[in-house]
Amino acid sequence: MNMLDLPWATLVTLASGYISYFIANVGLKEHHKPIDIFFSTLIFSLLPTAIYHVTLWGGVNAYAATLPPVLLALPLGALWRKYGRKRLYAFLRKHNISWSDSTHSAWQQMFGLTDYRVTELFVVLKDGSGLLSRLPGRFEGLPNGPFTLGNNGDVILYVTHRSPASSDEWVEYGDVIHQDYGALATYIPADQIARIDIRRRAGKPSGSFSD
Repeated sequence: MNMLDLPWATLVTLASGYISYFIANVGLKEHHKPIDIFFSTLIFSLLPTAIYHVTLWGGVNAYAATLPPVLLALPLGALWRKYGRKRLYAFLRKHNISWSDSTHSAWQQMFGLTDYRVTELFVVLKDGSGLLSRLPGRFEGLPNGPFTLGNNGDVILYVTHRSPASSDEWVEYGDVIHQDYGALATYIPADQIARIDIRRRAGKPSGSFSD
């Protein structure tokens, strides 16, 4: 059966629910099973679907009534991601119901901490050398800026300092932003990385995370 053959109200329910689900789980849904996605979509669709039917009862035609639930789905997913998720898990931990946060890995947990500004990102390679992006927020408007943490552990960053394998000293790299050639971003495959250190402080978030 083609999805487009479903009743319009069902399509509105699924579409609005999935929009919220997608926003609420960007970067966190890698381990979700189809059944998780399906029921999460249904749960997120409850309020938008109610708004859809209220709009219909108000005399608006079915197609025009689609707009309010779809628009509602956007902030609904964002609010859950920003506030609801962490408060739910805080409640569960506080009352010793569960200490799990349902993330697939500790690395994935890095994607959800958006209340902090990253001030330094260190990448230590397996050969012992190191790359550092200091105050990466200044690269916010650049491609993949200020940095990108991939779901599989790879990284893109703007390298401001380098450390040779035989030294603990960090040497500043002066041509990250070249007047003639532009900005230099560095991609580091996961299999070359030995360790990643991230220094953060409370404040406006700085970072980019892949889905």
